[in-house]
Amino acid sequence: MITFKTVVRRKRADGFYPVYIRVVHRTKMGYISTGKIVTDKQILKSGDIKDPVVNEYCSRQILRFSEIMNKKDFTNFSVSDLIDYFLTSSLF
Repeated sequence: MITFKTVVRRKRADGFYPVYIRVVHRTKMGYISTGKIVTDKQILKSGDIKDPVVNEYCSRQILRFSEIMNKKDFTNFSVSDLIDYFLTSSLF
């Protein structure tokens, strides 16, 4: 089973946090960069992002990945192969 979640990892030197989509498959994690950034004010204490624009963008990306996921069997893929497939897919 493949799961997705929008996350931030580390604060950059300029004070912004890059936003990633975390992909978990067969207990292994990988990250897809979204190109979005947030500040301290846009992150809840729990680590969740509260910016609606960033959340909507990431939700749309996750929906696209889910559509791709439903069209093919990914049980034998590694996380890195899975991410490469998502990023090179014609739906992305």
